[in-house]
Amino acid sequence: MPSSLPDSVRWLLEPVILLRAFYLAAAALVTSQPPSPILAIQLLHPLRNRFLVYGSREAISASSSGPQAATEKRSSTVDQLLDSLASLRVPHGYFTHFYLVSCLSTVAWGSTIGLSNMCQGVQLAWLLMMLQGIRRLLESYAYMSSSKSTMWIGHWVLGVLFYLTVNVAIWIEDVPDSEGSQKPSFRVMLVAPAILISQALQHSYHAYLYRLRTSHSTYQLPCHPLFPSLLCPHYTCEILIYLLMAFLAVPTPKQVNWTLLCATALVAVNLGVTASGTKVWYEQRFGADKVRSRRRMIPWLW
Repeated sequence: MPSSLPDSVRWLLEPVILLRAFYLAAAALVTSQPPSPILAIQLLHPLRNRFLVYGSREAISASSSGPQAATEKRSSTVDQLLDSLASLRVPHGYFTHFYLVSCLSTVAWGSTIGLSNMCQGVQLAWLLMMLQGIRRLLESYAYMSSSKSTMWIGHWVLGVLFYLTVNVAIWIEDVPDSEGSQKPSFRVMLVAPAILISQALQHSYHAYLYRLRTSHSTYQLPCHPLFPSLLCPHYTCEILIYLLMAFLAVPTPKQVNWTLLCATALVAVNLGVTASGTKVWYEQRFGADKVRSRRRMIPWLW
């Protein structure tokens, strides 16, 4: 970085600041699953219908516009441009690319940055991120449906970028030293098992959803024994995994990894928007009465 730049500009161009800005900007501008078009798209109806829905929700979104909207001829240049962008779609099965990228990124950085000299929290976070990537990759193949649904290519690009960068966020706030880590802290001994439990719970719900889908000829309203009041507990677990990671990959004397916390904000906003769409889809398919008492992804609250 040129030394002639003002200190304020140099600070803004620091990799850690740019990474945090990317997560927060993505949360404010776009949302997917994982990361896709978020708040801005969610708030604008023409954008939400084109770019936010995917999979089984596509049919509901199309029908909710009514037959008149479906047959109406669009003359606006903006509408035509949005339609052209929305037509750039990839198979929903491309979600497996996210976890493949995550695994490759974890291995690449782990062998490049001198992981053995990082603090123990960062080392454990790296291992747990590797476990998360491998598990989700295996799940994406084992629980893959034969659906022909698609997602907008922007969702796919953002997902790839997220999994590339989140592996950097784990270690970017630490600086390798010659001593490495010594005795594990009390926080590490608490947080690491909590992340493993969250991963196990998420796996149980993914397996449950797969059995529910393959054991019936039509969609069924999920009611997992461990999460009877939540519609999307696998989203809850995903957010919790990254939130706990932000308190695990913390070099002394810091209390939190702010870069991972920004990444968690992106995950939470993104999955929150998707969970809202999921509840609407369930209401339209099974009736509002059967869904009314169920929370989207935050127990007892939302």
